[in-house]
Amino acid sequence: MAYPDINPLDWSTVQPHVDALLAADLRPAGVDAWLQQWSDLAAVLYESNVQIQRALSENTADAEADRRFQILVEQIIPRSRVADQALRDKLLSLPGYVPSSETVQLVRRFHAEAAIFRPENVPLHGQLMKLENRYDKITGGLSIDWDGAAETIPQASARLLDLDRGVRERAWWLIMASYAGQRTELNALYGEMLPLRRQIAHNAGLPDFRAYKWQELNRFDYTPADCFTFHDAIEHEVAPLARQLYAEQGAKLGVERLRPWDVEVNPHGAPLKPFSDVADLEEGAYRIFQRVDPALAAHFAVMRDGFLDLASRPNKAPGGHCEGFPVSGKPYIFMNAAGIHDDLRTLLHEGGHAFHFMESRRHPLVWNHNGPMEFCEVASMGMELLSAPYLEASQGGFYSATDARRATADHLRSIVRFLPYMAVVDAFQHWVYVDAPEAVSAADLDARWSELWDRFMVGIDFTGLQAEKETGWHRKLHIFTVPFYYVEYGLAQLGALQVWRNALQDQAGAVADYRAALALGNTRSLSDLFRAANVRFAFDRRTVGELMALVAEQLG
Repeated sequence: MAYPDINPLDWSTVQPHVDALLAADLRPAGVDAWLQQWSDLAAVLYESNVQIQRALSENTADAEADRRFQILVEQIIPRSRVADQALRDKLLSLPGYVPSSETVQLVRRFHAEAAIFRPENVPLHGQLMKLENRYDKITGGLSIDWDGAAETIPQASARLLDLDRGVRERAWWLIMASYAGQRTELNALYGEMLPLRRQIAHNAGLPDFRAYKWQELNRFDYTPADCFTFHDAIEHEVAPLARQLYAEQGAKLGVERLRPWDVEVNPHGAPLKPFSDVADLEEGAYRIFQRVDPALAAHFAVMRDGFLDLASRPNKAPGGHCEGFPVSGKPYIFMNAAGIHDDLRTLLHEGGHAFHFMESRRHPLVWNHNGPMEFCEVASMGMELLSAPYLEASQGGFYSATDARRATADHLRSIVRFLPYMAVVDAFQHWVYVDAPEAVSAADLDARWSELWDRFMVGIDFTGLQAEKETGWHRKLHIFTVPFYYVEYGLAQLGALQVWRNALQDQAGAVADYRAALALGNTRSLSDLFRAANVRFAFDRRTVGELMALVAEQLG
């Protein structure tokens, strides 16, 4: 993986290596070596891209990072897309080549990607990357004023856990006002994105952007119709349980109507505060990972020297994610910790992604690291649940026995609450990119979001809060920056719940199955990866209902 002569921001240093690969006398017996050369080149470019985007996410106001990002988007990525297509064509046109078990899924993905590649889409993707970065800048710069002190949105959101209802409501309104101040700009931004995405699909000869994304995301194991089957299962098997949990929440809080600022607070006591600073969070997570599996803890240990950015701060992009650096051989976790239990859950979640990268690095080709996104999220959500027995301080975690049980119960409740929300986000995008009128307006988008919210998010009273309800799509970064990437979380949650169900019977066996599946990387189909983890890839009413019954049983 040595390309010391390459400057990743100067394509003239990259092109000679692409030319050499294209000029190679490629024969079936030499494909593995040729692919490895290409993979090594791709790894260098990928790591550079991620480093640049890392710098900009860590400080959206960093002018130098922004300059490098502009070069990346305008000069490097467009040429890289063209080069990748030429190299794919060379491989796919080779007569007599029979893929091995290591490359059969890779070749399948190459075929799907080659089929939708169009040179005229390259600059459109570049424009979209800039627009997506603008969303990060807008939302990363949001803050509220709390008694004269500025707080980021993650910091302000921690106040929604306060037992004082007045504090919660005040914080909620300030957060809503912060987003409302950008309503016009966010509407306009999405209005710029939609025609570009539709044009990309049109250029590829596909009927709509959903069809394009299905192929781009390599969704071979399920269809859009399956998503609607999943939505139906959530509406009938999850939403009723969520309504029950919301009713219990309201009763314990002593409120007649559960309002949106009452949803996150725990009525059983003050918010759990597992750590005082991110150093405590990092050390505690390491102890938990040691109890889950020492080999996984060793993976986390290599990240503790500059590959963790955990604390929330001004001008930091929102959200949390994990990236793998294939040349450095380390994963990197980005998040916005504000001192609450959800921060611990986020780190455990992103730790699962990091372990997936590390376990799958045994595969020599960079494209076979990690896996299909639906299974990447099993890795992360599964780790949250596999860590549950070790949240107690006596087991390596942070809490008393009572608080550890409370944290696990809160987690299970959050899964029930999340699945209907996931259905809103996913169904919204199906409508936007397939059924919405060409000239869809911001008012149309608001109305559709509100309609879907009322269908799935039963039990929360939004009376008098129509503007705040209908603009909820503004507050979901995936809709802006990674379109159609959200149902993965729901499908994966079903897989993670099954991993947890196995762990309730045999924790060590469930962890072993989990690691075995992670180690397969992206060399198997999605359904095969689920089977390797000893779970089923299914999302009908029966499957979802069984898992909700288990959750309800565990919640008592």
